[in-house]
Amino acid sequence: MTIRKVWIRSYRFPLPEPWPSAEGPVAERTGSIVLLEEEGGWVGRGETAPWPGFGLETHASSVAALRGAASRLIGLPAEAYVEAAGDLPCLAPVAASPCARHAIDLALHDLAAQHANVSLARLLGGTDALAEVSVNAAIPRLPADQAARAAIAAIASGVGTIKLKVGGAPLEEDVARMRAVREAVGPAVRLRVDANQAWSEGEAIQALAALRPFDIEYCEQPVAAEDIEALARVRAAAGVRIAADEAVRDLASARRIVAARAADILIVKPMALGGLRAARAVAAYGVESGAAVVVTSLLESDIGRTGALHLAASLGSNRFAHGVAPPGWTLDGRRRETSYHAGKVRVPTEPGLGANVDAAFGSSAELVAALAEETA
Repeated sequence: MTIRKVWIRSYRFPLPEPWPSAEGPVAERTGSIVLLEEEGGWVGRGETAPWPGFGLETHASSVAALRGAASRLIGLPAEAYVEAAGDLPCLAPVAASPCARHAIDLALHDLAAQHANVSLARLLGGTDALAEVSVNAAIPRLPADQAARAAIAAIASGVGTIKLKVGGAPLEEDVARMRAVREAVGPAVRLRVDANQAWSEGEAIQALAALRPFDIEYCEQPVAAEDIEALARVRAAAGVRIAADEAVRDLASARRIVAARAADILIVKPMALGGLRAARAVAAYGVESGAAVVVTSLLESDIGRTGALHLAASLGSNRFAHGVAPPGWTLDGRRRETSYHAGKVRVPTEPGLGANVDAAFGSSAELVAALAEETA
């Protein structure tokens, strides 16, 4: 069994609310679905969806990298899928494009798990993989009253952890937003904040001192990703757990963060790190070094997000909720209503990624047929 065809389908859709990033608000999401079709008709699914602030890769450069790598994948035999995923950093067209590597890595792992007749979580983590994963709900920089209503809705759906975007606005607005949410959800709900590199070192220390009375679980990336020394000083001074997010770009950067005592938690994004294999290596290092690990997505479609969910499940039990809950929308613009049992998402048990990740495009077979028509 070998790969016979590589398909790429791009998407673009508006976000219900502008989403903060290190480069300013993002109003729409752009990415591409990658399908690796075997001679026997099986299909592996992957996704590339670069996000502002995570390296220099753009959607256009990522797709160009994928097109350059496509010919290298044709004819790849099934027994070489996992090994090929490990060699992706050395594949010239995608060597500098982690999101493109993620797309290929995820599709190869999807196929490998289908051949092994196990879920992707079981392929990665064996029998220790979780059946359900605790997740958080994320709320963008909304006005205080709207943020409180969004938090109440999230708690009503069953979530027990909420992440609020902060920074990029006057501190009094962040304090008002945090106060409104804490008063709305009560003391038992876990609240974490994400600054997306918005603060200077001094601003971060001041802001976290002002937000600390609201019982913050942790703060993600308060300062610039490149300034690990400043991150360490903020951690020492703030009295709040610090999570490194944009700073975690590969295994080497994770080692620098841990060596500098710059973070309590490593945020692991498979999309930004170049795939499941690379992300699992960073997560394993974090656990071995004593740092906590939280897996999150990059607001991609259900394909990439479900891959991140499988990764989180493969790591076993965790004290912190992961950021792998389904987003509140689908790629065709429909609102999504999701309920959770005790704040957890069920991990698909079907072979590979699972059968329920193609809602935006139809089944993989339908998408392959549609793409074949387009290129006929």
